[in-house]
Amino acid sequence: MKILLASLDALFGCRHGHLSRVFTIAGRTYQVCCDCGAEFKYSLSTMSIERRLPRTPAQTMLRVA
Repeated sequence: MKILLASLDALFGCRHGHLSRVFTIAGRTYQVCCDCGAEFKYSLSTMSIERRLPRTPAQTMLRVA
């Protein structure tokens, strides 16, 4: 089921075109998609996004789209 949901999200989900500036809070460096709220780990050494961070249960419940 996870594979099906991931493929549907890749086809019809958010393209993450509107990213916030880089935040570093409590030793965690990340960017946030302003459209859907997805968080991405950011590397200051390579100055690029490393990977998408998993959603917390609260973010999953509050997701509208």
